[in-house]
Amino acid sequence: MLRLRFKYWDWWVLVLLVFCFVGILWTPHNPMAQDFRDAALEGPRAANWLGIDGLGRLWRGAGNTVLLAASSMGLSLLLSSLLVSVEQAGPSWCGRFIRMGVGIWVALPVVFIGLLLLVFLRPSPGALVLAVGLGNMAFAFRQLRVYWIGVRNALYVRSSEVLGSHGWQLFRWAIWPNLKPDLLALSRLLFAMSALELSGLAFLGLIGDPDFAELGSILKQNQAYLYQAPFLVVLPGAVLSMVLLSVHLSRFHR
Repeated sequence: MLRLRFKYWDWWVLVLLVFCFVGILWTPHNPMAQDFRDAALEGPRAANWLGIDGLGRLWRGAGNTVLLAASSMGLSLLLSSLLVSVEQAGPSWCGRFIRMGVGIWVALPVVFIGLLLLVFLRPSPGALVLAVGLGNMAFAFRQLRVYWIGVRNALYVRSSEVLGSHGWQLFRWAIWPNLKPDLLALSRLLFAMSALELSGLAFLGLIGDPDFAELGSILKQNQAYLYQAPFLVVLPGAVLSMVLLSVHLSRFHR
């Protein structure tokens, strides 16, 4: 069972992520309304303390970025875990085939995978999640495989096997407590990579719906105001940087 103990900074990260998620469900103003176009050049004020971008979508965009990045991270971890399980438990030829395929896959940039998927799928946030999740799968597989082999071959695990611990009992009491810190660190790294890559693909216009609120797409649309109202470009970048820095500095303990 995954039990985490939160320290002060970890509580700040949790509050920040929850705040971003709230923006998906509720914002002080309708982010899809067109009434805010005339107020697009106004900065933060008492009535709109987050400021107003082209469609008033900054808060919702932060929530969507966090949600899409977390989905991509989960997809990468899930696929890489399945590959590691098959590679370790399957026959030797299967393991060699998987390692060779991952070696080729890791050389493919996420942008290329995204463009390749868009040949078969309509541009959408889901297609970007799939592209980023698949793109980071090879990196996650390599890291997770190193962690698994290091823990699985450790002397304390071997000793537990000699004492009669096998299967789920061995995993729960000997492997998982020592694998968990590395897995949490990998999750933070994958989240940061996914958020940056998703925002980058959205900035290139591959998200499909131009009205979908995401920090990368908001940054792209606000480029036109760079000299007239530079804060419209600074705010999305600052929010993305704050989320990534907070997650990077977080330390979750048992």
